[in-house]
Amino acid sequence: MSQPCIRCGGAAVKNGANTEYGRVCQICYQGYFKAEKKCFECGKFKRGVSRYAKLSHDQAVCVTCYQGHFRAACPRCHKYRELVDTEEDMACQKCHDLGEIPCESCDKLMPAGMGKRCDDCYWSQRLELETRTNSYLLSSDLMRQAYTAFTIWFKAELGSKTATLKHTHFINFFIHCDELWGKIPCYESLVHEFKPNGLREYLTVLRWLIKTKQVVVDPKIKDQIAEEERIVNLLAKLDGKVPRCIIEYHQYLEQKLLMGKTSLKSVRLALQPAIDLCTKYDIEGSHTPSQEQLDGYLLVKHGQYSALYGFIAFLNKSYGLNLACNKPNKDDIQKLKKKEIEQKMMILYDQPKPLSDKDELMWIQLSMMYFHGVNIDLKTLVSLKKQDLTVEKESAFLVKLKGDEYILPSP
Repeated sequence: MSQPCIRCGGAAVKNGANTEYGRVCQICYQGYFKAEKKCFECGKFKRGVSRYAKLSHDQAVCVTCYQGHFRAACPRCHKYRELVDTEEDMACQKCHDLGEIPCESCDKLMPAGMGKRCDDCYWSQRLELETRTNSYLLSSDLMRQAYTAFTIWFKAELGSKTATLKHTHFINFFIHCDELWGKIPCYESLVHEFKPNGLREYLTVLRWLIKTKQVVVDPKIKDQIAEEERIVNLLAKLDGKVPRCIIEYHQYLEQKLLMGKTSLKSVRLALQPAIDLCTKYDIEGSHTPSQEQLDGYLLVKHGQYSALYGFIAFLNKSYGLNLACNKPNKDDIQKLKKKEIEQKMMILYDQPKPLSDKDELMWIQLSMMYFHGVNIDLKTLVSLKKQDLTVEKESAFLVKLKGDEYILPSP
């Protein structure tokens, strides 16, 4: 019995317990070694299952179920405790007996149930402690000062609780800057390193840098880096198998850019349909698109005619081809659209009946386009009144729209 607890090493003489593993203190016994029992109310096997005189039955229940009967959040101190009925409202015993007491840190009055510190002091002190701890991740004194200044600003902007819960999300920004520069660099360096998409994760830090005038945002640099990133993402679609025609076309556009004859945005807009065309038809190596592939692409993406014209002119000049960038016929476009609508309708038709509300509205939308050539969005269909959308003999829909009636088949 004089041996220490085998789990925590504390004294286990008083109120200790003997187990098959050795002597344990009462706290470790209740939490880790006591046999589990089934709770009468929730049916789960737990260790803290006992009988309570306050309950209307004499069955053993777990602590969670017991507290659910008699405990709730105190409306004054917001602590989860047993409440007593007062003249004003329900409150915990401390708030009822002592009322309001001064906070030991700021001397402001607070509900007694809060303990020694008010909520604001608790979160403020926790923020200071976590800021000091996180500062050890930074090697530069300038970055430590910057991180501390940021948390102070963050607290002033959104409050101590929000700042405490969210400030650690931004520590990676300061660590990255510390490793690369040892200080907060200029905006151009930040955008080049993090890219516009990367900086979006640290918008709060960026807002702090702008408000404290540590960086000045240059929209031109931001747009330039964004366009460069988009071009890189476009080329990445080819998965490393970039055809020679795309490489040479990219070099041609880059040369025009250096000469000041085009902009970076125009380079990206010119590359997009060319890369999409090669991706769609798996064009690799020294192969170039055929007239049939070009016509098929423009039939689906007829809006890219102007952007693709430059690529076709480059291919004809560089490779001695005779490709024509033909605008697709309107009738062919309508036939293709109708075929796509028909395929979507067939998918819905094969769905189990009855259709869900969303699928039913989509069927009506597609039917209006297929049978009557009327485009109507789903929001408009949802907003239609019941009398404007009825079912006739469970075999057809009757849609009333702007004074006109449309009969549609039921799926």
